Amino acid sequence: MPSLLFALFLISFNAFAQDPATLYRQAVDKQQRGDLAGAAQLYKRVLEQDSTNIAARSNLGAALVGQGRFDEAIPQYELALQSAQAQVRPMLQRNLALAYYKSGRLQQAAPLLTALHDAQPQNRDATLLAADCLLQLGEPARAVELLEPLAPQASGDKALAYVIGIAYLRSGRTAEAQRLLDPILRDTASPEGNYALGMAMFTSGDYPAAAKALARALELDPALPHAQSLYGQALLFTGDPDAALPAFRKQLAADANDYDANVQAAAILVRRAGHAEAEPLLRRAVMLRPASAEAHFALAETLIAEKKLPLARTELEATVRQWPAFGAAHGLLAKLYTSAGLKNEAAAETALGAKYAPPKAVATGPAANTLAPRLKLPRSAGSSMVNISAPEPGKPTVLVFGSYSCPNFRSAAPALNEMAKLYAGKVAFLLVYIREAHATDQWQSTINEREQVQLTPAASDGQKRDYAVMCQRKLHLQFPSAVDGLDNAAEQAYAAWPSKVYVIAADGKIRYVSGLTEQEFSRASLEKALRSVAR
Repeated sequence: MPSLLFALFLISFNAFAQDPATLYRQAVDKQQRGDLAGAAQLYKRVLEQDSTNIAARSNLGAALVGQGRFDEAIPQYELALQSAQAQVRPMLQRNLALAYYKSGRLQQAAPLLTALHDAQPQNRDATLLAADCLLQLGEPARAVELLEPLAPQASGDKALAYVIGIAYLRSGRTAEAQRLLDPILRDTASPEGNYALGMAMFTSGDYPAAAKALARALELDPALPHAQSLYGQALLFTGDPDAALPAFRKQLAADANDYDANVQAAAILVRRAGHAEAEPLLRRAVMLRPASAEAHFALAETLIAEKKLPLARTELEATVRQWPAFGAAHGLLAKLYTSAGLKNEAAAETALGAKYAPPKAVATGPAANTLAPRLKLPRSAGSSMVNISAPEPGKPTVLVFGSYSCPNFRSAAPALNEMAKLYAGKVAFLLVYIREAHATDQWQSTINEREQVQLTPAASDGQKRDYAVMCQRKLHLQFPSAVDGLDNAAEQAYAAWPSKVYVIAADGKIRYVSGLTEQEFSRASLEKALRSVAR
């Protein structure tokens, strides 16, 4: 009999322990004590017995968000909203918006946050979140619309003035930005002041100055939002991808949802054949800005480089459906169809690629398949003159223009040396030393500052010849050089500043031309051009 009573007691106790109300109280207690995983498990047990419990579902979403499990939290909030009463819907919408925002789904977060702002226009937090979301989506004008009603409060609120001023700057309204940011800009001891100054300089195109101001901002506050991303972009525009990539990586470590950091880091990695590392960055960029055709296209190119052709094809097919006039996407899809043996589809995409091809940029300097300008310049060694378009008559020529203070030329030198060795005896290589890309009287590249490259502008032909000899020695160039005059005649004839490479066939016609920036210069493309002329 006692054992029977004990069994009945256990059944009653278990039934009590499984009661949804009891489980809910236990879950709330765990959540308040910081045991989010334990709370989530209990909330799920509550919902197994009572799927209509909105409070349990909402709290489950919060517990999951607290663990960074956004993909699981979002459906819980969406389900709760389906049957929630009017008085709790704003709270649920806010939580859903924040889950979207924190997980980087800005396209989904923006309308919810904007709706919250519209419902509560004086709710500063909702307005700032909605504006930040729009700024990250590349819609600064819409962000300004939300923020402008708060502008009267900015005179006594430096943080608000800073946010509105940055939004003005990004939307091109520099006069209004300056009015709000002037007090902050004068505070050069604050990270915000240096960041605002850096952004203003970046917007005006003074990238070296922007990089310095942003570096100072980051010294004062390494966690300043978006600062590493803008710093990386400023470095990139000064021709310093080596320093830009770590900046983008720091930004992504702090905020994986920074669109520019994802895209720019991926672009550098792609140029360095780091396709496997670039792919997840581009996937996140596509998620952050689904309306970015460029991000979709870059992802497809990366998938092709990784030999993931079916995935690339799917990506490109979706891209041309969404952007029918995207000529480059049609052209790339045509190549995939051709490789798959789909002749009819390839022909159709080729035609669309030609139809929607963007207008060609105006070329600077002599174009491919035109005669190379014939100029004679003195060699850097000795006193003889050389026809730079044909230094060895009867042979093709690789004509390189550059100066030692040009980081892009120095970076390309190893590949040029390799090609000179590979095609020795078949192709003549010649460096034409032109005016300094970053002389000390101009803005300095961050690479030059790091590598302590400092050259004054050449004051005479002799000094320029000395620079050319020094350049050959320091870069271990395996080919001779000539020196452009102080009149810069060769540089102007070939539109070669700050650095460029031409491949000239034996008949004197240009077959290939490229700048030497990391974005433009391709060793593989140069070698392909050399194979076509070195027969």
